[in-house]
Amino acid sequence: MKLLELIFTIYCISLLSLLAWLPFNQITKNDTRSYLTTLYALKRARMLALADTSYLGHIGFEDVYSFRSVDRKRLLLRYEPFYWQLQFHTSGIYTKNSLSLYRDTPRFATTTDFDRRPLAGDIVALSTANLQCLSGYNNTNLPARCKNNALFDFRLSESNKLQNLRLLTPSTCQERDTFRFYFSDYSRVLCGNPIHEINGIQGIQVAQFHIFLNAQTGYIFLP
Repeated sequence: MKLLELIFTIYCISLLSLLAWLPFNQITKNDTRSYLTTLYALKRARMLALADTSYLGHIGFEDVYSFRSVDRKRLLLRYEPFYWQLQFHTSGIYTKNSLSLYRDTPRFATTTDFDRRPLAGDIVALSTANLQCLSGYNNTNLPARCKNNALFDFRLSESNKLQNLRLLTPSTCQERDTFRFYFSDYSRVLCGNPIHEINGIQGIQVAQFHIFLNAQTGYIFLP
């Protein structure tokens, strides 16, 4: 009898341990997936900046870029805010803990002029795998080609239940309910409004993982 009780006790303990391990293992996988997605987004932003010149890349927009609300001529006069940027959305019902990789554009309307959100008329990066838009912003506000065609992985909270996405130390890259990095043509990191160069190392926490960014070179590295 005692032997049967012992076997039953061991079985119960093993079952409880397994049930406790399964959700923990799933959390670990989800956090790792969020971490790798963020790392990819940073590296992609840097490579786009190096490959796609902010000034020479849009000289012809006055003639060919025809989105009605975009002030095409100002792209030739004031191109700094047109840098590639990676924005970290840290609040909102649909956007919490998500990423957007895009170029903001000048508008005729002051309310949407370089408004620091990926809206219709802005240029959102595409996935090389499936041409989906690399943005987790609100689907109703995204450019037309991105509506219902955004990469789900960039919605870190929704796809992976990510709870923690933040800057490790406060800097001018932090804004209200968001933080972002701009990348210059030479992959130097810029932040703030107005946009300015920053110095030192920027750290990002994704769940329990850390990613570091050298502001002078745009080099992304791990601890």
